[in-house]
Amino acid sequence: MMDSRQKKLVLSVINNKPIHEGKVSDEDFLAEFPSGCDNVSEFVTKLLIESCVSMDAQCVELSLYVGFHFGFSGADELILDKLLVCDFHYRHDEIVRALVLIGASTDETVDALSKCALTEFDYLSDDRDDGIYTLSWNCIYALAKIATPYAINKLKW
Repeated sequence: MMDSRQKKLVLSVINNKPIHEGKVSDEDFLAEFPSGCDNVSEFVTKLLIESCVSMDAQCVELSLYVGFHFGFSGADELILDKLLVCDFHYRHDEIVRALVLIGASTDETVDALSKCALTEFDYLSDDRDDGIYTLSWNCIYALAKIATPYAINKLKW
């Protein structure tokens, strides 16, 4: 789990190009944020796993920031699938976007996207009341983009 110093550090690396006051370079960020990982990809995966295990909504958000900044990898697919169906955070749309970015297409991803599309997360109740179903549509788009026979079958609800 991230401590307050690490959380501040994550916020200081986002939108850091060009470097300006209050921001740190990617290199400084990686040097100052102890991870015990051999590479950035491993680091992103570790942050995502820790945020899921700790069930910390803010850590999920910050881990996604780091992932979008440094890049996600195929190794993140499984943990992103798991986070997509968790209800302790509010970043489902960003997780769908991350899955699309890495070209996730396993049956597990298809199942997670299908479940997410049909889940009525409490934080989206006002949107539903107004007839706004952005998350569901994004999940459907991701399923269509995957386009495997299994994904197409899920679209035939």
